[in-house]
Amino acid sequence: MGVNEKDDQKHKKFMKSIYKKIIFIISAIALFSVIVGVVKYSLTYIENNPEKYLPTK
Repeated sequence: MGVNEKDDQKHKKFMKSIYKKIIFIISAIALFSVIVGVVKYSLTYIENNPEKYLPTK
């Protein structure tokens, strides 16, 4: 195995770790966005339909 091949393998491992980090960050942002969207929608729905959520006496 020549020096060039070793450098190429290190470069491939380095790129794989970068791709994994990028995919993880994008996935985390997408998941966070979905959760925030659901919470906002829920709060808006509750504000627009208070009769369903206020306790009845």
